[in-house]
Amino acid sequence: MLLKIYPKNVDKALDEEHKPLLRGFGLGRDGKIYLEYLSHIGGKRQIIAAQTGGTSVIYHECKSFEGDTPYPCWHLGAISLAMPGHPPMTVNVERYQVAPAPIVKDLTEGILGRPGDFELLELIEEDTLTEEAKEYIMPELSPEDAWLARYNLPVRVLKKVLDFRERQKQTLSEEQKARIPKARYIPSGSEFVNAVAALVYGPGGSAWEAPLLIGPKGSGKSTMAETLAAVMMLPVNKIFGGIDLNAEALLGSRTLIPADEGVDIVTEAKLRTACKAAGIDAEPLVQKLRSSQMKVGFEPGILLQAVEKGEMVIVDEINMLIPEVTSLLHGLLDWQKTLSVPGYGVVKAPSSFRLVGCMNYGYAGTKPLNEAFQDRFRSVQVPHLESEQLADLIVRETGCKESVSRKLANLFSELAKGVANGDYSERVLSVRSLFRIAREEMDGCGTLKTVATSVLTEGLGDKFEIDQVTDIIEACLRD
Repeated sequence: MLLKIYPKNVDKALDEEHKPLLRGFGLGRDGKIYLEYLSHIGGKRQIIAAQTGGTSVIYHECKSFEGDTPYPCWHLGAISLAMPGHPPMTVNVERYQVAPAPIVKDLTEGILGRPGDFELLELIEEDTLTEEAKEYIMPELSPEDAWLARYNLPVRVLKKVLDFRERQKQTLSEEQKARIPKARYIPSGSEFVNAVAALVYGPGGSAWEAPLLIGPKGSGKSTMAETLAAVMMLPVNKIFGGIDLNAEALLGSRTLIPADEGVDIVTEAKLRTACKAAGIDAEPLVQKLRSSQMKVGFEPGILLQAVEKGEMVIVDEINMLIPEVTSLLHGLLDWQKTLSVPGYGVVKAPSSFRLVGCMNYGYAGTKPLNEAFQDRFRSVQVPHLESEQLADLIVRETGCKESVSRKLANLFSELAKGVANGDYSERVLSVRSLFRIAREEMDGCGTLKTVATSVLTEGLGDKFEIDQVTDIIEACLRD
């Protein structure tokens, strides 16, 4: 079963009552993380184990899981202290008693500040670790890469990401590094892991596939795409779908450019002779003539430039592209990773090039993707953030009070239910609008309710929809 570990579960594991029950954390010979703990003071010792990476698996039996509504226990919060990433995190819990196991490394010192006190778990020499288990040992992260731990990537995926980032550090220019976005996406489940995994398929990421992020408005698709670029350490080039985006804008076209060779010798000699006969200085005229010499060249478009430089292309609203444009992307999304440019040639994408698509069903101007085109992507559903995560995000982005962020997160949840029921349009679902409300309320522009009403309804054109949204605001933001 899937459960979510929250910071409050960790806080409980470290409070005065439960922290003394934690006896030791260890890395198992099989690559799992083990925790030995007491059921209560003076109680018997028990073991919980975790296989990290992706949607992590925790092996544990607990009374908290009984009944129709299982909930995460403090034991899950405790073992998450030794797992990569930080709560909130989604885990898959397998219910059974864990048998004693040999461990090759005591992890307790780094977590509790003391050596482990093991009785059930046996600490053995590290050189007995199996080759299979070595593949699952989490690599040490440098200070520069330490933030990657928050995404709880599978070990093999993380190792390929780190190798890719190391190559990028050696090859990127300062201008390219400046165009790498910040990592701001907060995962709700395994969607982020799935997208990263697709970007590094195969040895060294050689068989990568483009993630297609599919989700409703306000789910954070664009933020997720930019965070993927941050993880891969790739500069971003954005393309926005629409009927006015054509092949020429993406690939480029022939145009006049300054001639590198300048003025030919015979022409320059004739000009200097004429100037001498007329008694004027020839040099300014020669320089002007040189600068005016033009030739037919090729001016590359945004897609061609991104491919040649090995950067990331994010295609927003990809289901609004015209067929002329989607056909260009076919070659970049198959195993050859090439782009055919008329009048320029076939360009082979460097190994660092990546592409991410984003789309939302039901927008005006959208249409179903061609089946063969969509099959070239690894489709990933991007859900809305849960209320608790959204509240934390609002506080982090705006600095508002937690009480305000919780009310706004609840308001967003209620609006999302109305949109799902067809009561009003997706225009009201905007995380950016929540940030605006929080900031304007902090700056004294009105009460939370009046500011929310202004921000969320003044862009709507339908009186009935305005009244419905106003009623939701009244219900959620009562003083």
